[in-house]
Amino acid sequence: MRRLARGPVADVVAVLATFAAVGALCGVLWWLLVDPAQYTRTLRGGATMMEVELSKRFNADGWYSVIAIVAGFVTGLAVTWWRSHDARLTTFLLLPGAALAAALMAAVGHALGPENPDTALAGVTRGQSVPVELVVTATASYLMWPVAVLFGALMVLWSSTGVPDQDEPPLAEDEPAPRPVADEQKRTDPLAP
Repeated sequence: MRRLARGPVADVVAVLATFAAVGALCGVLWWLLVDPAQYTRTLRGGATMMEVELSKRFNADGWYSVIAIVAGFVTGLAVTWWRSHDARLTTFLLLPGAALAAALMAAVGHALGPENPDTALAGVTRGQSVPVELVVTATASYLMWPVAVLFGALMVLWSSTGVPDQDEPPLAEDEPAPRPVADEQKRTDPLAP
């Protein structure tokens, strides 16, 4: 079992499970934050949506994008730092993990949200309202997860302290150890005492 915790299989499982859990939690958060638009049953049995309700149609995509950007950035940062002993494998897993999180967030939010308004409208009388389904209508919103994850990962990969130090190759027997920069400047500065 100890071998599994450090091997590539453990990295794949850990990274994808982390993205799945975060994506599911974000789906619950998305469902909690969105106030869905409402259809109102008309006199002739159809449905209409007022201007205020039409503006709410964009709220679902907006909240999805905001949550995905924040969660994606933090998850990309944390996963890249946490599973950094094999940085190439972890980096390779970021995009599939982000796609999994994006899909799970949309699926969980949709499952928790209101039912199909067509079936709900059949059971209401004239003047009553039913909420629309919680779905992502702008497919570009799905790109927020991978873009944010990659920015988070880049913050770790570009930082000097983000990834634990790699072992430096040993020096040859006749090679002197490197001197600190301050000592080297003193030695080469003609004005130094």
